Amino acid sequence: MSSVEKFDNLVEEMFNYLMEQHPIYATYMGLHQFDGIMPEGSRESNLKDIESIRHYLSLFVDFPDTDLPREKSLDRVLAIHGLTMDLFERESLRFWESIPEGVNALGDALFPLIAKDFAPFEIRLDSILQRIEKSPKYLEETKSRIKKPVKLWVEISAESSKNLPHFLDTIISSAKSYNLNTPRLENAVKELCESLKEYEDWLYAELLPNSHDEFAIGQKKFDKLLQLRGFEMNSSEILAFGESSIKKEKMHLKEISKKIDSSASVQQVKTKIKSKHPASFEDALNIVKQTVKDAKQFVVDNGFATIPEGENLIVMETPSYLKHIIPFAAYFSPARFETNKVGIYITTRQDEKTDSLVELNYASIANTAVHEGYPGHHLQLTYNALHPSLIRSLYSGTEFIEGWAHYCEESMQLLGWRNTLEAQFMQTVDLVWRAARIILDVKISTNRISFENAVNMLVEETGMIKSTATAEIRRYTYTPGYQLSYYLGKHFIKTLKKDAKKLWGERFSDKMFHDILLSSGGMPTKFLKQIIIDSKT
Repeated sequence: MSSVEKFDNLVEEMFNYLMEQHPIYATYMGLHQFDGIMPEGSRESNLKDIESIRHYLSLFVDFPDTDLPREKSLDRVLAIHGLTMDLFERESLRFWESIPEGVNALGDALFPLIAKDFAPFEIRLDSILQRIEKSPKYLEETKSRIKKPVKLWVEISAESSKNLPHFLDTIISSAKSYNLNTPRLENAVKELCESLKEYEDWLYAELLPNSHDEFAIGQKKFDKLLQLRGFEMNSSEILAFGESSIKKEKMHLKEISKKIDSSASVQQVKTKIKSKHPASFEDALNIVKQTVKDAKQFVVDNGFATIPEGENLIVMETPSYLKHIIPFAAYFSPARFETNKVGIYITTRQDEKTDSLVELNYASIANTAVHEGYPGHHLQLTYNALHPSLIRSLYSGTEFIEGWAHYCEESMQLLGWRNTLEAQFMQTVDLVWRAARIILDVKISTNRISFENAVNMLVEETGMIKSTATAEIRRYTYTPGYQLSYYLGKHFIKTLKKDAKKLWGERFSDKMFHDILLSSGGMPTKFLKQIIIDSKT
């Protein structure tokens, strides 16, 4: 057996094991033989995961790559990188011991089955029903994981538990709209809702009194996280970069504001632009859908990048179980093993009693459609789903994925996409927000700022309403290193672009650069450097 065959067998063995252990992830991958299965939720299953990570990491480290072709050699190094990251997160950060994730896992288990039409609804409903019936047992099992509950995360989980029944009602309504017989489904939902209430009582009665306030991972672990990701900057350098960036973007914001209305303050200009929005959320959702189509056509017409065949993007309202942690918009990527590459772009209906559509103003819609849709997340993650490497479907670089979407906002505007002064203003507001995220990410993760002060800073720097800022900061507390990936990732990509121009000379074009990055499979930026060098000839 050749080295390539041995390597491919190892990759396939690990991939199959992971899909069997994590059937919800398998569903997102498009492996629908797992759709009716829920994972094991116990503490023992998490400890077993850690051992399996150690096992496969040692196999990839020991695998000789002298006879492997370039792409396979890259996959081997990426596997080592990804497994090392997984081991650090599971063994050192150990969020699974502190975050009661059971309810969100239930929502994640059901969402792709209701949202994506990869099979007739009756077939998908059968899988939904199977997962709902298995969910009370799963919820009960997850209780054994929690050893060091964090107060904020327990409160977030309790809110999710309150919200999930609304999503379950949506599933029942969908079944009835297809004239399907629903008594078994309704009984399963009723039983799950009772389990959710019991779970919520457990959160409040048992976990909350024994929880602690500290959620920061600390300076040492945060710097280790950055090092493992391959960043050449430590947390202090990244913080300084964020602080200088926010000053630059705020100055730029003032300059644009004066061009729009020299007699008004920045806040007054922002208020005026935000007041220009659709009349209802339903109207806004329709405008988002049309804007996504327009952005796609703009990408094609301007030769920004190649759009693969067989892709599609669904725009829909954020499901209820996610609203309290996704204040604006988010994206779910296409499934690798489904023929049609369908992504889902969700946008959130605000609950504010006042003017709740200000965040869905026309200028912001144009920018967010680029970030979440074309040529941002949807295009990039469609390429990921099309890449033949199983390793690259498992491990990617957050700084590239979020950095790419952020880079696209700027690049599309430079090409003329909706390039009004108001659009420039709102894009720069977002730049201030992304720069603030760097500062907040470092300070929250290293325990240099309290939750309340972080919320206040986000409100002060961006003008965000407090409830939205609170939802943002909630997510920041359990995703260290993620928030800085937007602005910093864009900086990395722009640096790669300069390198490519020097190396490729007259062969360089924006489209060539974009297509090569997209075709890489979403690798971390430290790997993209080598891909740029390899593409020299």
